Amino acid sequence: MKERIAKAAIALFHEKGIKFTMSDLAKYLGVSKSTLYEHFPSKDELVGYVVDQTNEETERRFWEITQDSSLTISEKLKGILLIVPEDFQHSYVRLFAELQRYHPEQWSKLDQAIDEEWEIITKLVEDGISSGVFRPTHVPTLIQILQASFEAIFEQPYLATNQITLQESLSTMVDIILHGISKEN
Repeated sequence: MKERIAKAAIALFHEKGIKFTMSDLAKYLGVSKSTLYEHFPSKDELVGYVVDQTNEETERRFWEITQDSSLTISEKLKGILLIVPEDFQHSYVRLFAELQRYHPEQWSKLDQAIDEEWEIITKLVEDGISSGVFRPTHVPTLIQILQASFEAIFEQPYLATNQITLQESLSTMVDIILHGISKEN
């Protein structure tokens, strides 16, 4: 039942944003609010559960990519940079904004997980440089550029104004980072 509640909460999040109520959720599931509170004592705990599940999924996907010996370092970096949690393909940007505003404690957990992901990305870049796959560069500057690019892409108005999906935008950014804008091979 816990998973069913979490999936329904995600569906409502897509519809109404994170401000949906437990009453909305009970109605959506066709259960009583007391049933919800048996599994999640508060909405914040429900949001925390969804954040934890999202973090675990992302961590698992990071691990699968980094451990895949059939992938080159460039492919691993690209794969990692393109990860967007399955349940939030079309609303990850909204999740970030609303978590920061309405559930700062849960945002803090997500932000911590993101920091750990950047450590993995940094290590991949360093490995790529030391193995000769990437040209020597100042890694902290590259990471700062990547982080700033991600922040810009994750701004809701950017995606709406440019009529592009998050995945398309991330893919373009990663391609430019890995290959530049030059037509040279």
